[in-house]
Amino acid sequence: MSNKKNSSKGKITQVIGSVLDIAFENDRMPEIFEALEMEVDRFGKKEKLVAEVQQHLGGQRVRAVALSSADGLIRGQEVTAVGAPISVPVGESTLGRIFNVLGDVVDEGPALQVKERMPIHREAPAMVDLEPKTEIFETGIKVI
Repeated sequence: MSNKKNSSKGKITQVIGSVLDIAFENDRMPEIFEALEMEVDRFGKKEKLVAEVQQHLGGQRVRAVALSSADGLIRGQEVTAVGAPISVPVGESTLGRIFNVLGDVVDEGPALQVKERMPIHREAPAMVDLEPKTEIFETGIKVI
């Protein structure tokens, strides 16, 4: 997900639950919905944590929401703004697969061959692009 050309560094100034305040010094400010990455140490194991910018606070600070547990995050910890929003794989190869919000495969199927990714925040399709036909949607749930 990281885009080295547009990335910038910041430091966590406050952690309240899964809400993070992050200061960026004289660097590019991340945009709203941009992905932020950081490493967190959980029981001696380094894990990547992803957060998403939700608000600009002024003074080169942003407020972000962690997309997994924020346990282990500390003030002063380095954060990298990746220069792009969170995106997920799309296309024929994704049909029938199970993904988390970051677009990582969570089923035990074969490795995914990703040809195209789309951001999780985007415009809705135009009405002319939709197919307004009525059809039965099978769920396997029986009605009594």
